[in-house]
Amino acid sequence: MASIACFSLLGAATSSAAVVIAGIDVWDSATAPTVGVKAGVTATATASATGGNWAPGEGGSRGSSKDTTWGTFVGPAAASAVTTGSDESFTLTNGKTDGEITITIINGGTGIVTLENFHFDAVAFRPNAARTYAVNVLAGSDITIGNVITSADDAITSLGGALLTDDLDPNTHNQHDDIDISLTGLADNTLAPGETAIIQLAFSSGTGAGGGHHLFVDNVGISGTIPEPGSALLGLLGAGIFFLRRRR
Repeated sequence: MASIACFSLLGAATSSAAVVIAGIDVWDSATAPTVGVKAGVTATATASATGGNWAPGEGGSRGSSKDTTWGTFVGPAAASAVTTGSDESFTLTNGKTDGEITITIINGGTGIVTLENFHFDAVAFRPNAARTYAVNVLAGSDITIGNVITSADDAITSLGGALLTDDLDPNTHNQHDDIDISLTGLADNTLAPGETAIIQLAFSSGTGAGGGHHLFVDNVGISGTIPEPGSALLGLLGAGIFFLRRRR
C-alpha cells in the first residue's frame, strides 16, 4: 500500500491543467505593453506598426472585449471585462498596412513549460484595416522557429462601421473574432528551465488609408502547462520515498 501511495504522490506532483502562461489584457503602452504571467515565468512585449504606433485605449477603449476569454480559452484566469478607459484595448488605426505584437517568454522555474496555444480577440471597425494575421516563432532556445500559421486574406471580420456602443445591448464589446492557434504542431513547443521563446502576432493587408478603418485587438495570451511552485520538490520527495521502500 505504501508504494501505491508514493506513485499517487508522484502523479499529483507532475500533473497540471492548461493555464494562461503569459497574457496582455490591459494595454498600458503603445510600444511595450505589460505582460501578465504565471509564477516562474517572466515575459515582455513590444509592439510596432508601419506609419505610426498602435493606439492604446482609442476612443475610450471602444474596441475592447468584455467576454473574459482569451480567444475561446476560458482560463482559469479570466481576461479583463473592463471596457472603458485609456488602456483596455489596442488599436491599429486608419488602415495601417501592418502591425506586430511580439512576446518574449523566459522559463525562470525548475520544471518544463509547455506552450500549447496562442489566443487573441480581434475585429475590424471598417474593411481597410489590417485583417490578415500570422503567428511566428521568431527565436528561442530549442523551440521550433518559423511560421506557425498565416490566415487567409482579410480573415478578421469587418463590422463595416457597425460597432455596437450601447452597453444595454449584450453584444456591445462582444463582436470580436475569438481566435486560437495551436502550437502543439511544432516539433518542439517546450521550454526547459532558463529557455526562451519569442513569439510574434503579425497583422497585415491594411490598405494604408482610410479614416476610422481600425483593427481592434484585445486579450492576447499564450496558454499551456507549467509546474506549480513546489511540484518538483514533491516529485523528488515521492521518488525518494518509493526507492527507500524498495531498498527496505
